[in-house]
Amino acid sequence: MTDTPETPAAKRRRLRWISLAELVGVLALLISAASYWDAHRDRERAEAPAPAKHLPPLLLTGTADASRDALALKPASGDAVVQTQTLTFPVGIAADPVETTGNPRLEAGWIVDGLRKALPSREGSGPRLPVGIVTTYVLDGDTRTDVALYDVGYAFRDRMLRARAVELEGITLVRHLPASQVKSAVEARWVKAVPVKP
Repeated sequence: MTDTPETPAAKRRRLRWISLAELVGVLALLISAASYWDAHRDRERAEAPAPAKHLPPLLLTGTADASRDALALKPASGDAVVQTQTLTFPVGIAADPVETTGNPRLEAGWIVDGLRKALPSREGSGPRLPVGIVTTYVLDGDTRTDVALYDVGYAFRDRMLRARAVELEGITLVRHLPASQVKSAVEARWVKAVPVKP
């Protein structure tokens, strides 16, 4: 049996089919590589931690009670629940920080003696009193901590046959700051408001 020689036209057709088959193979390889890459990227995205959502810092408001002896401190946003607070006053007003648990507040009794000594002849509204407030609160199931410097508004009230009383008016946010700067920021702001006399 002898092979019949291939004609040039048949040879071109055979080469064209081989080329087309190779092209289909290469395309199949590229498609499978692309789908592998896509699956790999999806897996990386699924394993990556979700970016932390940016939450605005806590803002506290202070509402005076009827006698103006205390300010109830609460978050301006109703979703946050305060757990504990540490309030730092200027050393000349109250040497030790005051800690509250579950009942965030600022009481006039904590500062009245210090204000009387620092401002013995003052009448009416005094210079704002700086206070550092470290608040631990729960928001969306997460426990968070906020550190801020606030100014407390107050006024002296004369009473017959008794020492002057201090009436609390409210608080104003000055700025948020690192916990390590609370004491120095409170002292610096108080010295600026009430310069030390030589």
